[in-house]
Amino acid sequence: MLNKMWWGQFNFDEQETKCWRVGDRLVAIRRSEHEWSVWNKETTQELDKPIQVNKLKARESLKEIAIQRFMVSNTSTTLVIEPSLADRAMVVRPNKPFFVMPEEEINIFVSTPLWMTLLLPKSDIPLTDIPFWRPSDSWFGPSTMSGDLCYSKYTDAKMDNSLLEKRPHRASTMVTLKNEQDEPLRVERLNLPVPALKLYTNQNGDFWSDQVSILQIKEHGKSISHVRHNPPEKTLSLELVSESRELSNKPSFLSSIKSLVD
Repeated sequence: MLNKMWWGQFNFDEQETKCWRVGDRLVAIRRSEHEWSVWNKETTQELDKPIQVNKLKARESLKEIAIQRFMVSNTSTTLVIEPSLADRAMVVRPNKPFFVMPEEEINIFVSTPLWMTLLLPKSDIPLTDIPFWRPSDSWFGPSTMSGDLCYSKYTDAKMDNSLLEKRPHRASTMVTLKNEQDEPLRVERLNLPVPALKLYTNQNGDFWSDQVSILQIKEHGKSISHVRHNPPEKTLSLELVSESRELSNKPSFLSSIKSLVD
């Protein structure tokens, strides 16, 4: 895997520390003889800044930051950083609800936060899996007893891809909604199954996931979603970055969901 600025293969000398920063957001990684140490300094708000990889600043201390320690017989010189989609489904909430008329099909574009997955060379099992920005928890389901724990994401749900805000720590997804019911489909929330999606990058360095198609129909008097996903079609040439969590050893909390539209 080639180095892509903030992701790819990184070489560490013993006792060397490298830092991944998004403004005040910090992930620091240090290699010791028998240990990889990872510090994770989070921020309360998502920051609209580029991802930078550099060293500790003068007088910068990691003492007050939460640390994870990973022991091995001997550390290698190389660590792999892999971009990943979220480990739970993402509940996407448009700023304002909208309707899809009967027998109509629309495309909307949304973006979701990326995780940075730390891997040893030739290993598929991550050391750790850290979001650049962890969204708030949300519940999606007909009741508090039936449903799924997800993440929550507010979005404009753009219909024009060129208006979608691009950030280096986000991935874009095209969602096709087709309403085959005999009444307008009101959309207040969409449950985007990101752990089932693959992640790609294009020649501009933008991240895209598989596109998602949702067919909404009535079965036995209930509104049901039929979902499929496949590689995006309307983007520049793509390079596969990471497999879906459902096809890899990365943790995933996705379970079956009867309806993805609420």
